[in-house]
Amino acid sequence: MTAPDAAIRVFLADQTGIDRLGVAVSGGGDSLALLYLLRDHGGPALSVATVDHGVRPEAAAEAAGVAEHCAALGVPHAVLRWDGWDGRGNLQERARDARYRLLADWAGAEELDAVALGHTLDDQAETVLMRLARASGVDGLSGMADQVTRHGALFVRPLLKIRRAALRAYLTARGIDWVEDPTNEDLRFDRTKARAALEALDPLGIDVPTLARVGRHMAGARRALGMAAADIAARIARVEAGDLLFERAPLVDLPEELFRRLIGTGLQWVASAAHPARAEPVLELRAAIQSGTVRTLHGCQIVPSDGTVRIT
Repeated sequence: MTAPDAAIRVFLADQTGIDRLGVAVSGGGDSLALLYLLRDHGGPALSVATVDHGVRPEAAAEAAGVAEHCAALGVPHAVLRWDGWDGRGNLQERARDARYRLLADWAGAEELDAVALGHTLDDQAETVLMRLARASGVDGLSGMADQVTRHGALFVRPLLKIRRAALRAYLTARGIDWVEDPTNEDLRFDRTKARAALEALDPLGIDVPTLARVGRHMAGARRALGMAAADIAARIARVEAGDLLFERAPLVDLPEELFRRLIGTGLQWVASAAHPARAEPVLELRAAIQSGTVRTLHGCQIVPSDGTVRIT
């Protein structure tokens, strides 16, 4: 049994609550291998979606190619089109956000339990390296999670421990062709730069498996910090009329990372925000709280008093 086969068997054994599974398939080697692996090993009923970002003329033909694979496998296929690119900003970032939203909307309309993505161990290492370049903290360096909820949909990554080359070997052994996205060779994009950097760093031992292990170690640290923050919150925080109150003295005495987690999570909860506040502005609140100065951040007001800090 190959490593990709083993990964899918483990995934299917762990995801017993998924009866209807969407698969995001671009036509590239990773996502196409994911589709065939899931089809080979049975499990939930499959539906496939291909996102056409509308920025490459080849995309329509690639989506049609995925449709042919799906027809041969007897799997329903949909093309999701994005027309939001206006030529400004970070194309890859905006396209990624649009892709998740389109897939989430599709999953909701089709009543799917989850959507499977073809991210690999190589993708994980590249993500950790790119976040290292941005001086990310523990959360960022923990890389991509095995599953994540975005826009109300559950996304799962069954191949996150499998190398990209192993998936291509699987397809080659089955006589299945795939397409290569030309943007993967375009050094204007950060992920392409990360792949090139990994090749250069390999002699130092900074390679895909090493960076992926760093991500796993940081994910463990993230879980431990989350547990510690939850325990502290249970002791020094309370909800009052929709506001969140912290005991002021123990809050400002916390280590920086725990202070950031409690305040950041509190701001996100009170604001009902999809994303937490950025780390730097949250950490800057400590001085304001200590001096008794009222601040506004993330759509909330942070009001220190003698004994408490109220987020409203």
